[in-house]
Amino acid sequence: MKKWIQALPQIAIIIFFTWLGKSLVYFFHLNIPGSLIGLGLLFLSLQLGWIQLNWVEAGTTLLFSEMLLFFVPTVVGMMKYPWLIGIKGLFILFIVFSGTALVMISTGVVSERFLKPEEVKQRDAA
Repeated sequence: MKKWIQALPQIAIIIFFTWLGKSLVYFFHLNIPGSLIGLGLLFLSLQLGWIQLNWVEAGTTLLFSEMLLFFVPTVVGMMKYPWLIGIKGLFILFIVFSGTALVMISTGVVSERFLKPEEVKQRDAA
């Protein structure tokens, strides 16, 4: 219980930075998740010394230790479809990776063919 009481104000600092990031996204109409901007602002504050690491360390440790709870629905979903863990799952993974590689390769080949010869020479010279 002492750990939670010590961590609550530190978690509040983290939530404040998340809220600040979301507010900036809303105000400036950015297409970046506000939580990422808040995380960047927290990192910047830590690097510049505005916030000391010990002010948020216990809170982050507690949040990381409880992070598995956020992934429980995913694990339950995997239990609902156990075949995803076996050979069929590996086959699906192979199909996804090979399909992605095929799209990347074909995009590169097509874009090379549509480039004008002068652009190719200029790009190769650079």
